Amino acid sequence: MASKKTASRKSSKKASRKLKQPMAQSESKDTCFTIMPFGNWFDYYYEAIYIPAIEATGLKPRRADDLYRPSAIVQDIWVLTKEAKIILADLSGKNPNVFYELGLAHALTKPAILVTESMDDVPFDLRSLRVIVYDKNEPNWGDVLGQKIETAIKEILASPLDAVLPTFLKVKASATKKPVSKEDKAIISMRQDLDLIKQQIQTISSTAEPSKPKRYITFRQAIAVAESLLLNGVPDEQIITSLVERGVPSPRSARTVLITARDELEASKTKTSEEIAPEEKAGTK
Repeated sequence: MASKKTASRKSSKKASRKLKQPMAQSESKDTCFTIMPFGNWFDYYYEAIYIPAIEATGLKPRRADDLYRPSAIVQDIWVLTKEAKIILADLSGKNPNVFYELGLAHALTKPAILVTESMDDVPFDLRSLRVIVYDKNEPNWGDVLGQKIETAIKEILASPLDAVLPTFLKVKASATKKPVSKEDKAIISMRQDLDLIKQQIQTISSTAEPSKPKRYITFRQAIAVAESLLLNGVPDEQIITSLVERGVPSPRSARTVLITARDELEASKTKTSEEIAPEEKAGTK
């Protein structure tokens, strides 16, 4: 028995060492590195929308939390960014880590696909770039977003340099470098002021005119809805449709919510029956 335990400990140590080893060069080729916030629905979007879209193009989806190593996260991000063919960046929520990682990608001349829930989350300096905007109020918005990402990746693979900012491409340094003049600075300042005025006008118009209400639903809320519909005998397909209408990203995500809700209901029934059984036995005595 002792030898078996020792062998199992050795095998587990080997497995853990295997996980903590640096990413192999061959594994890092042909990858799409996704930079986005972690947690809540973002993890769900990554699994249900981004991964299928990336895999459909023949690339391997990677994210910083895919690595199980004790090294600094910045080092992992640097390696993944350096080795990736394409960067996919979700700018929703103005997450500072995402912008930092996108800056690294631009400096490394990596072609990047930008997606966001709102253009208000995109800084002024990046608005001249192509940005895919998704609207959660649209039916099947998750499927539409996945298709747009897949198309964008294929276009970049066909012509990678067209997707890289010219500023970061390797070019011969000019012999005469002109400093930014006062006039140029004034023009840049005016452009930023105009962009701010546009945002203020959009805010005023959105409050003055009725618009479609934003629908937000958390993972637990989605499960609660699914459980209620299951208890009322609603068919699975109708539950999936209802969940998507309430803000779940895609039918695939809704199906996962439905399975989770059904499992939780079954577990609740089992627990209740186990609690009742001892009381019945006590009554018979």
